[in-house]
Amino acid sequence: MKTKLILFDIDGTLVLTGGAGARGMTRAFEETWGVSNALARVDVAGRTDSIILADALRLTERDGTPDEIARFREVYQVYLREELDANGHGRPKGELPGVRALLDVLVERPDVSLALLTGNFPEAAEIKLDYFDLWRYFPWGVFGDEAMDRHDLLPVALRRHRDRAGVSADIDPADVIIIGDTPHDVSCAQRGGARAVAVATGSFDVTTLGRCQPDVVCADLADPAPFFALLER
Repeated sequence: MKTKLILFDIDGTLVLTGGAGARGMTRAFEETWGVSNALARVDVAGRTDSIILADALRLTERDGTPDEIARFREVYQVYLREELDANGHGRPKGELPGVRALLDVLVERPDVSLALLTGNFPEAAEIKLDYFDLWRYFPWGVFGDEAMDRHDLLPVALRRHRDRAGVSADIDPADVIIIGDTPHDVSCAQRGGARAVAVATGSFDVTTLGRCQPDVVCADLADPAPFFALLER
């Protein structure tokens, strides 16, 4: 039986956190390096936490020693939990439409392997998804501390899939589907020979995502029919 590997993004795809991640990172940066509002000029959508942090360090002219970065990540976990418990500062927060129902179906399919491909640090990914009781659906993932550029995460995912399932589990990238909400998710799939499902539940609308030419573009996952049609190809 041929296995399809389904790789989900987190923010704007599975959940909305009301900006908790950016606020938590901003607070952690200030505590670690003494600079307030350090992410103000940093593009965060669809990018890895590693490159977001690197950009903030560059723009604030800080070096970021290994000890400082380790401290930042520890503090970020504390502030992320606090910000998730906050009211979202008026921004939407919650599990996105159709997500849980889709995961409930996919997790039962013997021809599907579910995993994460996310720019989040692994500890941040777990905190966010556990908050919404979605972490349990994903036995593994690739995360934002394993590559600076999101496009480099797909090869990591392919190797990890093979290592977990054995040599006989080599998978054709064409049997991989990346589900995400940004042009970065789409281009990550396209550059690696995978297929892309773009959902307009984050910062980009259907028209903008459609210009990136994903295999499927939809408003949300409440109607999973287009996704399942792609899965069966």
